Formats: sequence, structure tokens, C-alpha cells
Amino acid sequence: MPYTLQMLRALMEDHPDRVGNLRIHVESLENSIENQPAFCLQSVRTLFETVQLTIAPIIGVDLSGVTEFPARNGRIVKALDFSIRNHPDAAEIDAVIKKLLGSINGTISALAELSNIPGLRHGGSLDWGTLQRQHARMLGGLCDALVRFLFDVAWSRPSADAPEPEPERYDDFAGFNEWLDDEYGMVEIVGAWFQPSRILHALDPTLYNDQRAAWAAEQNAAASDQEAA
Repeated sequence: MPYTLQMLRALMEDHPDRVGNLRIHVESLENSIENQPAFCLQSVRTLFETVQLTIAPIIGVDLSGVTEFPARNGRIVKALDFSIRNHPDAAEIDAVIKKLLGSINGTISALAELSNIPGLRHGGSLDWGTLQRQHARMLGGLCDALVRFLFDVAWSRPSADAPEPEPERYDDFAGFNEWLDDEYGMVEIVGAWFQPSRILHALDPTLYNDQRAAWAAEQNAAASDQEAA
């Protein structure tokens, strides 16, 4: 059964608009693990370097002047936000995951050391032994899990430069508001009169939006029927 980087392939399915050349690197690594394990280390390191250079601009990290492979990875991890939204201990979660990935960064350092040993990534005698399939699968599994996680975190966060979407305003839906007010009539409370549409929009915006969507669908269906007639 051919070796598959399952997590990275799932990542490509989750982010089809951002795959780019990632597929080329994934297929190259899968092929080297299965058919050319001696060249696996080159593919693994190349993929990690691709992660660094792809994510850095997204999260505003400047890697210029930082040439060491582990140091680049450390900057990426430090800048990413690993917190869980709407959790009271979001900041602590971010710090602990950074601590965990800091330990994994030690693995990245070991990977860099391994790739600098002659005969494992470049150079070496034809008489020397080289990486076997079990080594390639171990390296591929490490790459599959960590690269998927880093890309997923970076791609799932809104860009710092992206403008905040403007909230929908009550006045944007005059047609629906008029219909709702006509349907239910003005509401009197201690001598003051209020519009049902304003009350619903202010007190239960979810119900307001649901009803507005249903009303819009009815309007579109009626318009289609008129055109067909």
C-alpha cells in the first residue's frame, strides 16, 4: 500500500484555495518515502523550509538575516497564535502549546543536524549506508503532523491586515422592517410606541435574521413566479 501523508492531504482538502505548490512537495515526499527513502531527508527539510517562507509573511515575521533552520522555525512558533477562542484561559493555552512546540523545535534542531551529516542529505561515498524505509516513514510522519498543524493555524487565522467586516445595520433592511411592522403593528409600552422590527432586531438578532432570510426567500420566490407568468 503506497505511503500517504494523510494529514497534509486533509489540509489541502480543507484549504483548496491556498494549496499552491504544496501538492508538489507532498507528492515528492510520499514518493521518496515509498521508493527512494535515501532521499527522504531532502524532501522533509525542503517542506519545512517551505512552511517557514510561506507562513512568515502571513503572520508578519521577518526572516531576513536568520539563516539557521531551527532559529527560523522558532520565530514562526513564537509569532503564531495557538490560543482557543472563547476560552477563559486562552492566553495560558497559547503559552503551553508554544512550550510544547518549543520542545518539538528541539526535534527540528536534530533534523538540521541529521541533514548536515554527509551521505544523508548530500554528498557521501557510494560505499556508505544511507537512510532506510523505516527512517523515511518516521521522518515523514513527523513532517506530516507538524507541517499540517503550523499551516492550519496560520491559514485559519484572519490576516492582520484584513479589515473587520462591518456589522449589518437595522436600516439596511427597510423592506423587511416595513413588512414586520405592518404584520404585527406598533407596540405600546407605558404610553410609548415602538416598532416591532426594532424590538426584535435589538433583543433577538438571531431570530430577526432568521425571519428576514425567510421573508427574502418568499420575496424571491414570488418574483420568480411573476417572471415565469
